[in-house]
Amino acid sequence: MFTEPVSILIVESQPLMRAALTNTLSAEGFTVFGSVWNSQTMRTASKLRPDLVLLSVGTSSWDDLKSISSLRERLPSALIVALITGEFPGQEQEALEQGAHLVVKKSVSRSALLDTLNKLLKKTQPVNMLATVQ
Repeated sequence: MFTEPVSILIVESQPLMRAALTNTLSAEGFTVFGSVWNSQTMRTASKLRPDLVLLSVGTSSWDDLKSISSLRERLPSALIVALITGEFPGQEQEALEQGAHLVVKKSVSRSALLDTLNKLLKKTQPVNMLATVQ
């Protein structure tokens, strides 16, 4: 179980999406850090030690998905939530196989995202391969 405030690292290359997520989560009392994926992201994540990482994997590149397992290695206690577009077949399953705790489509409503993240953060047992949220 997490103590307040929960810290969230948002890794999203689209500035508008990153800003919307930051505003939404900050308004709910989360400590939020935003980043784009670059050569410094792993170092930044290791330094910040967030409780949760929202990782955008919205491109067709499978390299995005492989970064999930790298984050899990660097941040073993952090929850990893993959944000996907849902445009590419097999993306959800691959994100789970790479170690995401949860997969959420970017099109999910604000309230559904907040509800899902709060439920995920309140788990007292280890979370394994949760179903995707549409």
